[in-house]
Amino acid sequence: MTELLKIIAVGLITVFAHMIVKQTRPEIAIFISIAGSILIIIMAVDTLNSAISSFYNIFSATNVDTSLLTPLFKIIAIGYIAEFSANICLDAGASSIADKILFVAKLVILMIALPIITTVIDMVVELL
Repeated sequence: MTELLKIIAVGLITVFAHMIVKQTRPEIAIFISIAGSILIIIMAVDTLNSAISSFYNIFSATNVDTSLLTPLFKIIAIGYIAEFSANICLDAGASSIADKILFVAKLVILMIALPIITTVIDMVVELL
């Protein structure tokens, strides 16, 4: 809970700094947003490590092949990175580029997910 409050504080400080600087130096304001966003991501690494551990525990407890975790983590990372990048583009007023980033990310996620989908279908067929 305290970690969340720290992240919220950094987010609010970043927003206020962005708003103040945007009035006088709009070209620098985007860098303040990026720096604040990166700081928030760094602060969230502990939570991410906890989530990864939980996934490993679930996969181990259910005897599911842990090699499926690599593409799963790639999919999650691509989703977050794409959204982060698209939001930066939106903040800069480039909504068209943001849309293209999200579109390509979805295609990449689909390609990475195909082996997982195939494995799940094979598991279902074995049960039948």
